[in-house]
Amino acid sequence: MKLLPFLFSILAAPITDATPVNEGQVSQPALDHRTANASEDGFKYLNFKTRKYLVDGKSIPEVKFDVGESYAGLLPISPSSNSSLFFWFFPTSNPKASDEITIWLNGGPGDSSLNGMLLATGPFLWRPGTDRPIPNPYAWNNLTNVVYIDQPAGTGYSPGSGTVGNVIDIAEQFTSLFKNFATTFGLERRKVYITGESYAGHMIPYIASRMLDEKNNTYSNVKGVQIVDGVINSFSVIQQAPVVAAVKHFNHVMNLNDTFISDINTRSEQCGYNKFLSEVLTYPPSKKVFATPDKDQPGCSIWSDILTAAFKVNPCFNTYHLTDKCPTPESVMDDGPNSYFNREDVKKVLHVPPKTEYKAHGGFAWSGFPGPDGLAPRPSALGPLPRVIEMTNNTIIAHGLQDFLLLANGSLATIQNMTWNGYQGFQKAPTEPLVVPYRHQRRELDYRKESAMETGVRVEGNAHTERGLTFVSIDTAGHAMPQYTPGAAYRQLEFLLGRIENLQQE
Repeated sequence: MKLLPFLFSILAAPITDATPVNEGQVSQPALDHRTANASEDGFKYLNFKTRKYLVDGKSIPEVKFDVGESYAGLLPISPSSNSSLFFWFFPTSNPKASDEITIWLNGGPGDSSLNGMLLATGPFLWRPGTDRPIPNPYAWNNLTNVVYIDQPAGTGYSPGSGTVGNVIDIAEQFTSLFKNFATTFGLERRKVYITGESYAGHMIPYIASRMLDEKNNTYSNVKGVQIVDGVINSFSVIQQAPVVAAVKHFNHVMNLNDTFISDINTRSEQCGYNKFLSEVLTYPPSKKVFATPDKDQPGCSIWSDILTAAFKVNPCFNTYHLTDKCPTPESVMDDGPNSYFNREDVKKVLHVPPKTEYKAHGGFAWSGFPGPDGLAPRPSALGPLPRVIEMTNNTIIAHGLQDFLLLANGSLATIQNMTWNGYQGFQKAPTEPLVVPYRHQRRELDYRKESAMETGVRVEGNAHTERGLTFVSIDTAGHAMPQYTPGAAYRQLEFLLGRIENLQQE
């Protein structure tokens, strides 16, 4: 079976969705705030080693409710190391999570993982364009213990620079840090789940592979990974080859003129992108290896030319979410004087030295990474990713269809060129529905002022599983999928943790 030239389909419904529920039923959770009735002495992870990291959940600046038990600060990479990384750990009260820990990593490289915490998956959210944080009914620590880590050194609150030269160094540094974290908080012998987005798609497979190599269930019992809108292959595949098909599909939004569309389509043909895409998106794959087109040929850097044209039509064009229009709402995660995490009172409650300069983005220079596209020694899909799939049989690759920075068909093309568990690619096209059986009032979660109309069970995209790998596409999500469709992200986490059997069940 051959897939149509482009996978995308847009729902008429506005962005964001629903509300998490207990397994087996659909219910509306309270939206006022999380409560922490336990005294400090009742906190599960509080001891003489962790007390210095305890965050006062009632005193987080601008947060008008008790966030409950959490721990944050700078943790040495190893007991004998002078280097450290910043973490913020949110335990769960969910009894099903007593033997697990989930890690969230943002990408970049050099993007703080507090982006994911504050904008998408943490116990409180501060949405762009809003004046205060709100409780998050989709908080991932409703399901599991979650730790957000700024890595590598030089990222976010983590001090230092130049301590890693490539992703192999990152994996070594992270593995050492996680051992110290697990020892400090008594998290030995836990099931470990590693999740993240963007450039984390390059880092996570290397980190997971490094941890699995230890064959040490005390610290490295990796049971699953999730990669969201990830850099899993070269930019020729995940950005250049699929971009013209994406523009054609979304041109009712982008409004590029016919002459320009004709020009980029001709160039896409000449560069071999169209042929590559039509051949590789075949189920099952028609041949063993599909040669990757070269984006460095003259005239083949098409994505950047499209971006220039898009900004002329829409000065607020957002590569993270291509349907956005002006005005662009301000975010407290923007770097600069209004950055929430650069406030001294925030640093104090998180046990960060007051002179620390926090950068939400770009704290670690991309130019410091060797190889094409900064992906040395090789893109993760051509390196450790197939092995990680085989060793966990629990890997999710998710992609928002409104992501214009990295294209969903690039992820699918990568999968179809990859061999794991005895076969190449998916044998069937990914057409099964992604069902999100939650209810919520959308305006509670989004800065866009839609009506307060409730939504029930929704099909949010597609979810397909073969041989331990699940590919998820989300119709209305952009590059930071959990931010745009938090219910879909929450549902995938339930699946990753083994709380549900598949992503089609209601």
